[in-house]
Amino acid sequence: MGRRAAEFPKPASWQDFDRLGRGLMSAVHGVQFERWGPLDRREHGADAWAKLPDGKVLLLQCKGRSRSFGKSLSIANLDAAVREIDGFPHPVHELIILTTTPDTVALQDRAEDLTEQRTKAGLSRVSLHGWHSIGSLLAQHEAALQGYLRPRRALWQRLRWLSLAVLAVLLTSIAFLPGLKLGG
Repeated sequence: MGRRAAEFPKPASWQDFDRLGRGLMSAVHGVQFERWGPLDRREHGADAWAKLPDGKVLLLQCKGRSRSFGKSLSIANLDAAVREIDGFPHPVHELIILTTTPDTVALQDRAEDLTEQRTKAGLSRVSLHGWHSIGSLLAQHEAALQGYLRPRRALWQRLRWLSLAVLAVLLTSIAFLPGLKLGG
């Protein structure tokens, strides 16, 4: 049986959140989301993007960057995020916004209003996933966690091997100290 949504800890940094978001949306949509622009800066309203087999473009914004990571997403932030994508160089079918902010009715209602307004004007849909929604998606697509958790495991493995190497050098050095008698 899968994990419950509440069991997933929030990312510690915006880099972790960005990596988690790309992996999760790739799993959900069955297409690889690629980073768009430099790692530390969103360009044209996108952190990542994907092109579906039918040619439709999906944009991803992971809300919570270096200056605002961990702060709540407001309706004004949501509106600003949507305005950012108007300069994107490809026609956008859907803007997907992920946030560590808890899901709220006010934010969901605003995302639905924006979708209604924008689709009438021939523009993109807006999808918003707060932390609880993200947790529910993670519970359905746990494989997406591997890309999110793997860098931490890889770092731990490198540190472990480095520690063993340092220990081996120290033991070797001690064994060859002049005048040291081992074992009595």
